[in-house]
Amino acid sequence: MQASEGGKPLVTLMGYVWDAQWYMGIAQNGYGQAELIPGYGGGPAGRWQDLAFFPLYPAVVRAAGELLPMTLVGTALLITCVSSCVAAWGIHALGTVLHGKRVGLLLVILWGLLPQAFIQSMAYPEAMFTALCAWSLYALVTQRLIPASLLAVAAGLTRPLGIAVVAAVVITALLASPRGRRTLSAILIAPLGLLSYFVWAGVCTGRPLGYFDVQRDWKTHVDFGESVIAATTRVAAGHVSAVEQTSVLIVMAGLVLLWALLSSRPPAAVIVFTLVLAAVAFGVSGFIQIKPRFLLPGFTLLLPAATALAKAKPITLAMTLGVLAFISFTYGAYFVTSGYTP
Repeated sequence: MQASEGGKPLVTLMGYVWDAQWYMGIAQNGYGQAELIPGYGGGPAGRWQDLAFFPLYPAVVRAAGELLPMTLVGTALLITCVSSCVAAWGIHALGTVLHGKRVGLLLVILWGLLPQAFIQSMAYPEAMFTALCAWSLYALVTQRLIPASLLAVAAGLTRPLGIAVVAAVVITALLASPRGRRTLSAILIAPLGLLSYFVWAGVCTGRPLGYFDVQRDWKTHVDFGESVIAATTRVAAGHVSAVEQTSVLIVMAGLVLLWALLSSRPPAAVIVFTLVLAAVAFGVSGFIQIKPRFLLPGFTLLLPAATALAKAKPITLAMTLGVLAFISFTYGAYFVTSGYTP
């Protein structure tokens, strides 16, 4: 099967382009890849280093690749598929325990119909990360602090957004009553994945804050929403592509859904997780088209919509889901075949 970009096979587009090629490189050869980049504004040249990418997903791909009679990219796509199923299961479990089975089912459907959901079919760690987030939140809501903290460790080794899961565990533990060894253990365990990778990256670079230096080379830093505001201004002026326009709309919808979620007063774990994830997604620099990818694990933003649709008439529900499916398919197909970086 062929897609655009010079007639490349679809499996190539799914497994070897954009950030996926970095993950595949780590899975195949370990860390150590770097690409020279020119200086900006007359400044010195820098390097894009693979230390910007967290290790759990490529490690699982490499381990599974040793056991399965498949190519490395085939193994990666299989792991992404399985992770998506585990994530859907966890999202359903959380939605069910919060609002009942109907809301749980609709929460999964809405998450699967997000315009950026095509990333769940790529050699990216988002599906694995979302699964870890969902089950950690489920463990927190059902008062299982230690399992939640262990899942937070894995999330912290998968994506820098793991800080949202860590924060949810720590705050939930601090609010727990009565407190004891279990509470203290959860607080100490949860950040270990994230912190251990920061330390390891520091050792590799020879600088205590080496990971953040690497991210600066990738032009990633806290900008307090400046990049989102700039993109919104460009969209208002009509000087951007359809992908960028849609990305801004997704980000704006995310802010509306965040307000709706906070208004519904969900459990503290859900509030903390969603707030931290949204703060990172909106407050860190980057192209506007990657912002929806950062929001993909934020399925909790969809809880108000799932709750509202659970009360809707069948015809309203069918029409809403049909429109969302059309938008998701169209956006994903155009994005993948147009050469943008998600």
